[in-house]
Amino acid sequence: MFQHRELGLIQSYQIGVTMVMSVLYWGYFLILDNLIPGFSLMGFSTYFEYFLAITLGFQLSFLSSKQHDIFSVTSGIMESHRFIWPHMVFATAITFMFAFLKRDDAISRVFLFTYIPLTYVVLVVINRYFALNILRKFLHHQSQKLLLIGQPGELQKIESLLSKAKLFGMETAGMLTEAPAEELPWGIKKLGGPDDLEEVLDTYEIGNIFIIGSPRDRRWLAGWMRQAEARGCRVSLVNDLDVFLQRRLSFFRCDNIDLIELREEPLQNVINRLIKRGFDICMSLAVVVFILPPLILLVWILQKLQAPGPILFKQRRSGLHNNPFIIFKFRTMYADRCDSSQQVTSNDSRIFPAGKWLRKYSIDEFPQFFNVLSGQMSIVGPRPHMPEHDEIFEEAMSAYRIRHFVKPGLSGLAQIRGYRGEAMTKDHIVRRVECDIEYIETWSLPLDIRVIWRTLIEVMRPPKSAY
Repeated sequence: MFQHRELGLIQSYQIGVTMVMSVLYWGYFLILDNLIPGFSLMGFSTYFEYFLAITLGFQLSFLSSKQHDIFSVTSGIMESHRFIWPHMVFATAITFMFAFLKRDDAISRVFLFTYIPLTYVVLVVINRYFALNILRKFLHHQSQKLLLIGQPGELQKIESLLSKAKLFGMETAGMLTEAPAEELPWGIKKLGGPDDLEEVLDTYEIGNIFIIGSPRDRRWLAGWMRQAEARGCRVSLVNDLDVFLQRRLSFFRCDNIDLIELREEPLQNVINRLIKRGFDICMSLAVVVFILPPLILLVWILQKLQAPGPILFKQRRSGLHNNPFIIFKFRTMYADRCDSSQQVTSNDSRIFPAGKWLRKYSIDEFPQFFNVLSGQMSIVGPRPHMPEHDEIFEEAMSAYRIRHFVKPGLSGLAQIRGYRGEAMTKDHIVRRVECDIEYIETWSLPLDIRVIWRTLIEVMRPPKSAY
């Protein structure tokens, strides 16, 4: 029930926006064409094509966004702006791309350049002051009383849900709980205990029930649902499994079986992996061909002058699924002091003078683009550690091995958030791993681009932990 009411409001909103954009477009067309002296718009079919481009662009952007945001647009003009702005930008981009591909002069640029900002202003105002009020009227005849069953401590996590329920025409009658009435928040009164459900349903004409969390005895659930359905009440259960397990969960349906996974993994989608791999190849190939050759020459000269020896430093690291691989770096230490198992520290005596400069500006990391090109690494991902360090670090956090679900990267969320360089404390390790797991659960190409951009900024303005 709740799901379909929300979907109905979203679809109603889409229809309403389309109607507003249609009235505004063709009304503005008629005004310019008939009421402005010396101004004539020719070619109805051409203007109809542009109308479709703008409207479809807006709707496509809306469908790909967090559609539930429409329920917060009445909280302020800036919230309304933030909701409408990206959709209008996308619709404008689609329209101008369409105009560029058509290369026609039949459409008035004055019309386009004035209609788009006009539409933006009108939609912001309508969203702020009218949209949800209009939608509420459609649900006014469905007004029902809502009963809550559970513990007062659980109410905070469903606060937004209760606000939305009010929008859907549900008025909270009260709560059945074993807790004292004093523990309930203001505005919600105690109607009794869980055993009083039958009496409360008969007294208050309840239409909907929210069961919050799991009762002490799960057998109560069957009895509550039986009593509710016998009186024609709808029942919704608030899932608290994520609270019990203390982690975000992923719910989905496969072959008519409901499944729960411990985390989202966008890179398990083969198309996402192809997109990421294609991006890695294009970027790394450009670096290997155009940037690495002069860098190799520069590093070779610096090493020759201060620390003769091999130009590259090779080290065994843990990669995808914990499989080992050899990582490449420009050597920044004296050739006879390259202890591969010891972490680099501040003012490390093993590093030659120019090597400190190479490390500070991350120039020593550039050979890893060979690892990216060969498929052992990605440009963005969790930084690879030595197997010996993995064994130490996983003692600090049980979920440490999760970071091996994806390819290691040259940079990642942890690095742009300041967790770079030597892992000095347990808290430092935990924060790094949390960032790595967040990346695994929320990957997207725009996220990769944002990490690369932030990394470039840090390369040019190195933090104190860069050594």
